[in-house]
Amino acid sequence: MLLTLALTCAAAPTPAVAAVAPLWDHPGYDAEDSHYNPRETVINGGSVRRLTQKWQATLRTNESCTGFSAPVLAGGRVHVSDQLGVSAQAADNGKTLWRYGWDDPTDTETPRLAVADGLVIVAGGDCNSQSDPDGSLLALDARTGLPRWKQRLDRPVHSVVVDKNVIVVSGGSPSDEDGITAYAVRDGRALWSRAKALTSEVSADGTILARATDGSGIITGTSLALSITDGRQRWERRAGWTARAADASRFYVTDKSGVLSAVGVTDGASGWTATGTGNELIAVDGRRVYRVNGKNIEALDARTGKRVWAVAQKADGRQPVLAGGLLYPGGPVLNATDGTVAGPAFTGDLLVAGGRIHQVTDGVLTTYGPSV
Repeated sequence: MLLTLALTCAAAPTPAVAAVAPLWDHPGYDAEDSHYNPRETVINGGSVRRLTQKWQATLRTNESCTGFSAPVLAGGRVHVSDQLGVSAQAADNGKTLWRYGWDDPTDTETPRLAVADGLVIVAGGDCNSQSDPDGSLLALDARTGLPRWKQRLDRPVHSVVVDKNVIVVSGGSPSDEDGITAYAVRDGRALWSRAKALTSEVSADGTILARATDGSGIITGTSLALSITDGRQRWERRAGWTARAADASRFYVTDKSGVLSAVGVTDGASGWTATGTGNELIAVDGRRVYRVNGKNIEALDARTGKRVWAVAQKADGRQPVLAGGLLYPGGPVLNATDGTVAGPAFTGDLLVAGGRIHQVTDGVLTTYGPSV
């Protein structure tokens, strides 16, 4: 009897493991703003030259001050803003699933989008007031596009990051003291705030980097690491750092002069400082830091900051994106290891996930994938 049972168990089929759904739920792929998708395997050096257009959707246009956001992807839906609001397209065929319209398109700035807990988080504000601009947070149901909650903010939104089901925004204006405020993703309630400080769009597994100000945008020379969930201070350093990206152990920061450095996430300890300029457009994969400055693209060793390779392209680059061993710098696709050309040019705001490139260019969302 025991033998029969053992043989039966041994012959039982192994349960299938569900495939991980393609995900790019922040403009920079993740809360670390790495712009690096480690899960992409379909579009790589062997397939990138065989890409064909799978579908295309023309986004809504209007006389307004809002533009087209970088796309985000979650739950089989590509979310993007246009000049009338926010829309969701089916990732597989481009079918429009829902559209949400702005209350006043002529007074709505281009928002930043993220997806968390089944909600599309839309962070933006008005665009006509220079002296006393306001911000806003809106949560839309990712499946239906119906609004779930909305917060009007006295301060403009200059940065936003979503992590651990918390939204952190910061900003300031001539009429509003600089400050940071955190809100719950689920219902928009305020969780904590900090005056006379600004942050950026980076969270390193729940740690954000803030820089102290005098309340009116002047950096006072102190950087603080804060918990995104409760705002508690984890460490402090005499430096005016702005986090540009992060990985598991390092913040990649610029100072007031724009110089790029690596500092420890857990303690703020200084690592390396890189030479050169153009350090706002970067992507990181734990091995290298890729930066785009005009027509110049460069890869640095993530451990030392030393140059690994550098190339120039014919036109100015864009925010670089990493996936499948490839770098997308706003021109021809490059091999991430050595900077050699690997594929055709992609010049829009894009994401790479699930064997597809979803790109927004001049109000058109286009999806590419390998030919069969």
